Amino acid sequence: METWLVIGISGVTNGGKTTLAKSLEAYFTAHQNKVFFKDNLTLNKVVALCQDDYFLPVDNPKHEVIKKLNHINWEIMSSLDMDRMCQDIMKVLGHKFILYNCQQLGQSEDESQMGEQVEPMDAYNLFSDHFLSNFLTKYDENGTGRTTNLIKKSKNESYQNMNIKINVLLLEGFLIFNHNFTRDLCNIKFHIHLPYERCYARRLQRVYDPPDVVGYFEMCVWPMYEKHYREFKGRKDIYVLNGEIPSESIFNYVLNCVKDLL
Repeated sequence: METWLVIGISGVTNGGKTTLAKSLEAYFTAHQNKVFFKDNLTLNKVVALCQDDYFLPVDNPKHEVIKKLNHINWEIMSSLDMDRMCQDIMKVLGHKFILYNCQQLGQSEDESQMGEQVEPMDAYNLFSDHFLSNFLTKYDENGTGRTTNLIKKSKNESYQNMNIKINVLLLEGFLIFNHNFTRDLCNIKFHIHLPYERCYARRLQRVYDPPDVVGYFEMCVWPMYEKHYREFKGRKDIYVLNGEIPSESIFNYVLNCVKDLL
């Protein structure tokens, strides 16, 4: 059974989320098989998944077209194959896994309807079952109903003396905190924000395939970003980062947050 630390990185377009994710991946990869911030933790596997790799093909009928622009709306969840992304995540995590140092989720409406109960948080838990069973079943290709395991701290066992090999999964994407599965999976969450003018200036420097049409940023990209950001803005479990500061400073801050979590 493997132990995973899942780091979520979201943000506005051109905010620097990909730069941050790649920097973290490079840093963690360079420290594989070494002590990971604490004497009892050893860094094992490092895996990174990017939401941009799950955009649907241009000719997919699920796309929504903005009539005024005659252009696909790429800024919404229906432009992505999230089922495939979640299935790939489950493949990475393996059949049985532990999420490191998570907080217990409350019971969802779906679980209530299914008659399943969520065990209350135990003060002695080292690891807490962080997943909703309906999501685990949905994204399990084999249909075996896999579950995460709950490990309780023995009264005679010191957590500091447990030697743990820990894996890191980096999830990066502009809508990962707007999808229940990917949001709730992340042990630690970071969102990079930019003001309108700075974001627009950076967007003009990028070339997209298919390319942006005139008015796409003003009519779609920014309004959709604001809408999606409002859905999780103010959550205490998401660190909001200033995308205007140097990327190296953002990287160092995030690394310190991960260290503090461990």
